[in-house]
Amino acid sequence: MNVGKFGPYLKAIVSALVSGIIAFLSALLTALQGEHTGFDTITAGQWVTAALAFFVGLGINGGVTYQVRNRPAPPPLDNSDDPSQIPSTKS
Repeated sequence: MNVGKFGPYLKAIVSALVSGIIAFLSALLTALQGEHTGFDTITAGQWVTAALAFFVGLGINGGVTYQVRNRPAPPPLDNSDDPSQIPSTKS
C-alpha cells in the first residue's frame, strides 16, 4: 500500500486525532454530569477545558506515537525442512 509522502506520519496523525477526540468527549461527558444537564448548561470555561483537552491529547499522543517506530515485517517462514510438506507433482 503506497500512502505517499505522509506514510511515515500517518500512524502518528491518526493516533493523535483519535486521542484528541477521546479527550474532548471525555471532558464534555464530565461537564454533562449532574441532574440538570444539556449542552445549554455547559459554561464557557467547560468548553475551553474540553478544547484544551483535545489539543493536549492531540499534541502529546501524536508526538509520542511518531517517536515509536513500526516493527519490521518478519521474514517469510522457511518450510524447506518440514517433512509434512508434500511436493506438488503437477506440471
